Amino acid sequence: MKNIAVINQSYDDSSIGKIADGLHQHLLSLNYNSFLLYGCGDEPKDPTYVKFENEFERYIHALATRITGRQGCYSYFATKRLIRKLEELKIDTIYGVCLHGYYLNERLLFECISKRGIKFIYVIIDEYPYLGKCWSSNGCTRYLSGCGNCPQKKVYPASFFLDGSRHIYNNKATWYPRMKDCVFAGPEFSIKNAIKSPLMKGIRLEIIDEGIDIDFYSYREPENLRKKLGISNDKIIIFSTASFRLKNGAFYVELARRLENNPQYVFVHSGNKEAPENMPSNYIFVGFVPADELPTYYSLADLFVFTSMQDCMPNTCLESLA
Repeated sequence: MKNIAVINQSYDDSSIGKIADGLHQHLLSLNYNSFLLYGCGDEPKDPTYVKFENEFERYIHALATRITGRQGCYSYFATKRLIRKLEELKIDTIYGVCLHGYYLNERLLFECISKRGIKFIYVIIDEYPYLGKCWSSNGCTRYLSGCGNCPQKKVYPASFFLDGSRHIYNNKATWYPRMKDCVFAGPEFSIKNAIKSPLMKGIRLEIIDEGIDIDFYSYREPENLRKKLGISNDKIIIFSTASFRLKNGAFYVELARRLENNPQYVFVHSGNKEAPENMPSNYIFVGFVPADELPTYYSLADLFVFTSMQDCMPNTCLESLA
């Protein structure tokens, strides 16, 4: 029986957390010994969830990144705890989902995978695996020549002083070839772009189709939710799950603000932990919506708004369409 670890920044925060948790649950349903090892978020909900980072270390990692630009080069002790857990659980296969986010020392992890001959599947959930420090190229092609002098230095993961993009790129260039039994897998869009990156030379790349469960994401009667939110039947309801940090959720709030004087529209917003300041009167913030409630929110809405301009696979669009 395989012992599998899914490594991600969280299991209960954002669409990436939902994807990692879904992968973990699917592996469990296939009777694998699966564990979700994560760095931030709520406490573990059962023994198959293991949190190895703490908020203080994550804060230090983020602060150091602001100075040096070297995201993924800190969290030394947290990653040592992760490696000890991998050994304790006798993990032979790792799925890496989102390895950036101020919680992981990538060199230590890759060194462990290389030395122990662990099978490694890197899920290309965004463009970070084949770029330098950025999670999205945003039209930049500097990764084709090794990064450096990054035009997105002050964009997440942000540095206010030094540019660490070439250092991070070189770390990947050093360790990727040493992980002999590894595959990088993602949707067709990501793989077509990854092929161009020198980091992917000699790396096995596989296209995997992402899909959604159309039986789960199907129409559900939203009347009770409408009453809970206090929305009358004559309103046009607009819904978005865009986070403020990465998916341009602020644009959605601004849209609500511009239509604040039009009583016809109500804007419902999920995908964030904290509400924005000075919310317009036609805007309802609902925080993170549990996965089993999302189909009802989609069913409630007359229109779904997707504000992200950088996405490898916009799953929420597929969910809303279903």
